[in-house]
Amino acid sequence: MKKAILSIIILIFAILWAVGIYKLSSMNTQNSNGKSTDIIAIFIEDTLEVTNEYGITNSHPTNSKLARVSQLINAPMRKVMHASVYLVLAFLAIVFFNVLMNNKHYWIALILTLIISIGFAVSDEIHQTYVSGRTGQFLDVVIDSIGTLVGIFIYTTYYIVYKNGYKKGITERNEE
Repeated sequence: MKKAILSIIILIFAILWAVGIYKLSSMNTQNSNGKSTDIIAIFIEDTLEVTNEYGITNSHPTNSKLARVSQLINAPMRKVMHASVYLVLAFLAIVFFNVLMNNKHYWIALILTLIISIGFAVSDEIHQTYVSGRTGQFLDVVIDSIGTLVGIFIYTTYYIVYKNGYKKGITERNEE
């Protein structure tokens, strides 16, 4: 019963996360770029405000300078966000499959996670070709796949440490 509830909760989070990715991909280019540039500008302004307040910096850029910097940072930050959202998606997927299989078939969970996450990345890029002003880009699928691999790597590191370290240590203590 506990495993079933946990599986359902993780699955709901994974589906909601995938829906969020899909909704972001549904934004036209102007809205998408505009929102990310605005978020970057707000972050820069807030960071400068805090660092100025504490005497770390004494910087007061003009609005045009701020806009130019936001534009320069926008493209690389969007790629980092691509990888990050797929890192989370892959992490949720592999946790779901591992819970579902009682941590007994890790390699199957890993392969299913790869197939689903990368398949979703490909389908999302295809979906973007139907959105006004957007294009599907192979580079984005590669970046999303890297995020997927990092998410799997993070979980794998935890899984190996837990399975071979912590769990083994508990067993040995109980045997004493």
